[in-house]
Amino acid sequence: MHLNKFFKPRFLIPLLAIALRLIPGARTVDDAFITFRYAQNLLAGNGLVYNPGEWVLGTTTPLYAVLIAAIGSITGGIQAPYPEIAIVISAIADAMSCLIIIRLSTNLGYRRAGIAAALIWAAAPMSVTFAIGGMETSLFILLMLGTFYMHSNNQPVLAALIGSLSLLTRPDALLFLLPLGLDRVYRIFRSRKRQLQLVEVTSFRIPTVIWSGISWAYYGDSLDLTR
Repeated sequence: MHLNKFFKPRFLIPLLAIALRLIPGARTVDDAFITFRYAQNLLAGNGLVYNPGEWVLGTTTPLYAVLIAAIGSITGGIQAPYPEIAIVISAIADAMSCLIIIRLSTNLGYRRAGIAAALIWAAAPMSVTFAIGGMETSLFILLMLGTFYMHSNNQPVLAALIGSLSLLTRPDALLFLLPLGLDRVYRIFRSRKRQLQLVEVTSFRIPTVIWSGISWAYYGDSLDLTR
């Protein structure tokens, strides 16, 4: 493998995104500590709650809380460094977002524009601020970009699965998913099949059904995403 390959934008820009997020360290904002506490209680065996015994979901990002708890389980348990875990998640997510931006733009015939857009996303002050703040923004953006990338490349099963995960990361993903869903229905209507494939529907429903069951058992509401 030639060394010059590592100096191409698809390697340098993601590395830049990671560096710009890891170097300043944690600048955790208040809302992130709420999610950290949910992750800590989950690791402590108290369930996905803020206060043990009070079955109320006060975080809008259950998937992110579970992800932090999963990583925390191998990096210190209930005493895990949650702010640092959040930064690593965000840094990796933003780096992957840069790759998707470049790949998507290249597929559309605008590689240079994609490189510029990825560079802006990697270095934009607000992008870095949200990443080091401990919030789920970077993960959410990655899942939305992943959904759009799979949708634009005619991979509806993966688009449905990733889109479902974005919904469990933030409920306002519906604002993004509904137009994509309408476009998918339009594409199907114009095709010969004219019906959604069962595997496509199942890919979207599996994560949401699992969460609905958990939410019903924990909080008594199968649609509880923001309570």
